[in-house]
Amino acid sequence: MRQPQASTVIRGHGIPLLFLAAALCLVYAHPSFIPPVKAEKAANEKAAIQNSAVEILRDNSILPEQVARMRTEMLTAAMSGDITALRIPVEMNEIPPMLANEKVSDPIDYWRKISGDGQGREIMAIIVELFRAGFVRKAAGTSDEMYVWPYFAEVPLDKLTPAQEVELLTLVTPERLKAMRASGKYDHYQIGIARDGIWHFFWNGVH
Repeated sequence: MRQPQASTVIRGHGIPLLFLAAALCLVYAHPSFIPPVKAEKAANEKAAIQNSAVEILRDNSILPEQVARMRTEMLTAAMSGDITALRIPVEMNEIPPMLANEKVSDPIDYWRKISGDGQGREIMAIIVELFRAGFVRKAAGTSDEMYVWPYFAEVPLDKLTPAQEVELLTLVTPERLKAMRASGKYDHYQIGIARDGIWHFFWNGVH
């Protein structure tokens, strides 16, 4: 008996199996076609209810094009392992981002100086971890619209859910978290990028 070929038509539908397989590959292989994870979507909704004044966002696809571009440039540089690679996103700005209270003449030298390893790799690791956390959109729809990572910088720490506390503990030590609770303020690093893609700041909470 002859075996059916790969292009055999499905009875009653007229769709070649080969075409159907290709379509399924396209849908599930391309990230933009993948639907959001149900559990993550639910977590976002709960977070928005828990902190009614601030909406916690996790879907990077909603970022404006210029914000997404700057985030990608920063992440690419941070994950390169070479602190000098961060000069690229720094110089994409008309003026350097704010890094501390005092003026920083050279961001690369500054990051090497404050980094625990002396090479700036701790700073690069912090950038990567911050961008893995949820973020908030401030002043939405205005000329001052700003995207801030992580969302902990904008929410009351005493309102965090247990799951959100676990997420915060990926950024800081338990001792640091206790100190933050006592002060009522997140004081670890945070990143701010304006809607037009300008990288405004990367500093710790006490900068």
